[in-house]
Amino acid sequence: MKPIVKLTNAIIDGKQKKIDKMLKVCKVELTSEEKLKEGKKLLKVVMSKWINAADAILEMFVLHLPSPRVAQKYRVKHLYEGPLTDEVGKAIAACDPNGPLCMFVSKMVPTPDYSRFYAFGRVFSGTIATGDKVRI
Repeated sequence: MKPIVKLTNAIIDGKQKKIDKMLKVCKVELTSEEKLKEGKKLLKVVMSKWINAADAILEMFVLHLPSPRVAQKYRVKHLYEGPLTDEVGKAIAACDPNGPLCMFVSKMVPTPDYSRFYAFGRVFSGTIATGDKVRI
């Protein structure tokens, strides 16, 4: 955390020599256009090149969250309102790709002609692929 704070303070305070030295050590190269930026705009560019948020968040998920196969065993009671002993309840608990399709749809986006929807969500059991048609 100390290097992040030091670099942030140097950028906010406009200490160019310190910034250049730290960027060289961190192996962050800026374009000539990016070098003209100052303050928060420069900080945003530097941080996005040095510590890519998408990679950092994905790594955090992988390292700190249980896998679906492990987690669904104790989360199934919150995911499924039916009896946990029926076919669907067992398939969700086991993340069974061969079980009945159970999916939580978090977003529905209409197609350009408004005749259908694209569904974004998480599959709890069963298998679905791009292009599959499913009735909700």
